[in-house]
Amino acid sequence: MRLLPAFRPGQPAWSLLLLALALLAHAPALPLAAWPALGLALLARRLPSGRLTSALRLIGLLAVYTLAALIFGTFDATTLRLTLLVALALKWAESRSPREFALVSTAATVAVAIGLLQWGDGMGVALVLASALLLVAASDPLPRPPLRRLRRAGALLLGALPLAGVLFLFFPRIPGPLWDIGLSFGLPLSIGLEKSSDGLGISTRLAPGEGQAQTGVGESQPVLVAEFVNWVPPTSRLYWRGPVYYDFDGRQWTLDADYEAGQGRRFMAQGWTSGARFSETLRGTGREIRYRIRLTPHDRLWLYGLDLPSRLPAESVIGPDWQVLSHRPVTQEIHYDMASWLDWEGGGGLDAAQHQRALALPARGNPALRELGARLNREHRGDATAIARAALISLTNAGYRLDERQPLPAGDDGIDAFWFQVKAGDASAYATAYAFLMRAAGVPARLVSGFRGGKLMALTDYVVVKRRHAHAWVEIWDESNGWRRFDPTDLVAPERFDNTTAKPKTQATPKPQAATPPRQPNAPSPSAAAAKAPPTAPPPKLAFIDLPLPDVAGWLARWVLKLDADTQKQLLGGDGSGPLWAWLLGLGVLFGTLLAGAMAAFARWREWRAVPAAQRAWDKSLRLLARHGIAVLPGECPSRLAARVAASHPAWAEALARLALAYTDWRYAAARDDAPARVVRAARHLNNLILAGTLPDRSSS
Repeated sequence: MRLLPAFRPGQPAWSLLLLALALLAHAPALPLAAWPALGLALLARRLPSGRLTSALRLIGLLAVYTLAALIFGTFDATTLRLTLLVALALKWAESRSPREFALVSTAATVAVAIGLLQWGDGMGVALVLASALLLVAASDPLPRPPLRRLRRAGALLLGALPLAGVLFLFFPRIPGPLWDIGLSFGLPLSIGLEKSSDGLGISTRLAPGEGQAQTGVGESQPVLVAEFVNWVPPTSRLYWRGPVYYDFDGRQWTLDADYEAGQGRRFMAQGWTSGARFSETLRGTGREIRYRIRLTPHDRLWLYGLDLPSRLPAESVIGPDWQVLSHRPVTQEIHYDMASWLDWEGGGGLDAAQHQRALALPARGNPALRELGARLNREHRGDATAIARAALISLTNAGYRLDERQPLPAGDDGIDAFWFQVKAGDASAYATAYAFLMRAAGVPARLVSGFRGGKLMALTDYVVVKRRHAHAWVEIWDESNGWRRFDPTDLVAPERFDNTTAKPKTQATPKPQAATPPRQPNAPSPSAAAAKAPPTAPPPKLAFIDLPLPDVAGWLARWVLKLDADTQKQLLGGDGSGPLWAWLLGLGVLFGTLLAGAMAAFARWREWRAVPAAQRAWDKSLRLLARHGIAVLPGECPSRLAARVAASHPAWAEALARLALAYTDWRYAAARDDAPARVVRAARHLNNLILAGTLPDRSSS
């Protein structure tokens, strides 16, 4: 049964399939009202050809853009996305020639690539493979059935895989997608600037472990673009301050209700209206950094800036928790100038209410961390800085690792299970556990969310910060030094924010050793405390073998979809002079050679299988005779060959005569059902005689 009619010049089936794939790629970001417009654009194919019809299509496209611009904004991502897809649908509707359908197919493939931003790693790979397969199938000029066309397209793509892999690995990369360059230079490209108020660094609620959502939909969406003046700091030192949390109920952090409602009057009354007055509360500051920000709308009050603000943009204040707050929620893309300090300490006094709020812990849960905090307090006699450093040191060489996909264990004792057993999680999980430990040790602590780092555009002063840079860290209060920043991820995964990627690492990372949680006499052991919490779900396993399933999506995300210029440098040996690139190139060539050989052998086997069994048996017998000096003469029929061999090799005469008769009956006489089997049997008998060594002495003949 055919799924599609055979391709003919002028038929739109394959380009329609690619267009449908493009619509699927953009489906999560399309509003419900967009689908009727897309359906009408496709139905426009039924309209008669003519200038009036072309004018109607153009008017319809302009109407769609105008309505979308009024609803979403002139250069909003939804407006541009919908206009692009409607234009593609209208172009398909008016296409008649193969060249026009080829243009639609190519444009639809580009639209699929843009739509990958809306999907996770696994679905993204599936969309890429499907679009490539359909594009190659649509380019086939021969009128093949659809399934044969798809099989041929798959074979062509498989054959191109070795060369594509070598080019993918060794071809230099630009730092980030092409549209990042346009964003950096101020072009009106909002294709990646999606309005969103969810996720780490943006939301008014933070559940530890939610950072795993950043590895899926929207992780490549830009949050802000910063242009620095005179000097761009190392990206590891760029902490973009967002919401600051005090209230924790054991499962999530929450902000004041005024933040949720977008009412900032109380924060304006409690904050600072100028950066100079705010700086007077600090006890130490470093170099001042000046920059300009282009910020994505997120429907919240805060304006992201580096720690800590020294100058304020217009219509903003510094909130009581040191965020830069706008007078009204950020509902549209805005630009503003700022200045900040990267190094600071202090921050005025800490009143009794704020002190109590920064020490509050849930009524129950996580007894092992509470006991560890009490022990650190006793050992360091309440010295906040010493306690904080001791807690950080406990994270080194103890098997902890940063894993954006690892959720926080469930249950009242989930943080205990995370800290002492799982030892894997995202930045929000480490920040939560560290803040909990500090409070248990009697040290006031608050959790700060936002973003860290960014992508520095080569040869420019621009840094693009995306949702994948979402981060969380902790600030503790020390009576001697005021508020100070502590980031557990610097010890858990120092390579994540390492800026010395120009040289390969020469020192091996020490092998993690199992850490044992501290305990006091008569105190519950961490294992016992963690046992009360529900166990974490084990990794999926195959039913027939006791092995965990490989993390294919994670592997593809790291080494294929997110292989950037820095990772490519490290993989190839730093600056390209290391020996690893030669090994990789050799493996690529070896793999390509093996794959090409396997494909050639498979093609040869298919050709051999296409030959009838009787013909294969006859050809094999002729090859054996040729090895013994008996070759078929030009124009010689089977009976003449048998007669000639009978004269020189009487031992084979009868067997060869029987084979010649059977082959002649099968090939030239009337068809008989037993003819192929007779040829196979006769050939096998002759071959056995030849292989048995019945060849007479050639000297006698």
